Amino acid sequence: MKSYAALKWIQGILIFFFFLSFGILYGAEHILSVRVSLFLFSGLFGCLVFLALDLISWHRQKKREQTLSMLADTDALTLLPNTSALKKELVKLSDSILEDDIACAVISFDNIHCLNRTYGHDAGDTVFREFGDILRVAAGDLGFISRKSGRTFLALFRGNSHDKTELFLKRLRRGVEIHNETNGLLPITYQAQAAYNDELHFASIYDLIKLRSGKHRQKA
Repeated sequence: MKSYAALKWIQGILIFFFFLSFGILYGAEHILSVRVSLFLFSGLFGCLVFLALDLISWHRQKKREQTLSMLADTDALTLLPNTSALKKELVKLSDSILEDDIACAVISFDNIHCLNRTYGHDAGDTVFREFGDILRVAAGDLGFISRKSGRTFLALFRGNSHDKTELFLKRLRRGVEIHNETNGLLPITYQAQAAYNDELHFASIYDLIKLRSGKHRQKA
C-alpha cells in the first residue's frame, strides 16, 4: 500500500507539472520557440509517464484483487470453490422463484475419517485432494461444484438438469472406480444424493438442498 500511495504522489506531481507548463505557455506571449518546444515536450512527456504509471499500477492492483478474490473463494485442500463461493451462488439462485429445471447433488466422502485414523492425516489429505479432482472432472462443464462443509460437497445443475446430473454421477462413479483400482490401500467410499426440482417444485434452492432423502441415492 505504501508503494502504491507513493506512485500516486509521483503521478500527481507529473500531471501538475504538465498543467503548469501548459498554463505558462498559454499565458505567455513572447516566449522563444525553443522554450515553447521544451515546455511542450516536458508537459507531454509528463502526461505520458503519468498515463503509463497509472496503467501499470491499475493492472497490478487488478491482478492482486483477482488473486485475493480467487483465494477467498477457493478451498485450500481441494482447490474447488469453497463455502463462501457456494453462498454467493445460492444467493444468486434465491433472488427469484426457483426454476423447475434445476437439480442438486450432495456428495459425502464416507471413509475419510477412517483413512485419517489408519494412515494419518497426510495420506487422508492426499486422497481427499484426489477426490476433489475426481469431482471437478465429473462436473466438467455440466454445472457448479463446491465443497459444502467438512467431507460434504454440493453440485448444482441447470438446464437439462436430469441428464446433466445423471452424467455427473456416472462420471463420479467411474472416477472413483479407477482410483480404487489403482489405490487399493487408500480406497474412496462415498454417498451421493440427488434431488430434481421438476419433480419437487420447491420455491427455494435451500429447500432443495435440505432434502436429504434424494430421488437418487448411490453408494460406492
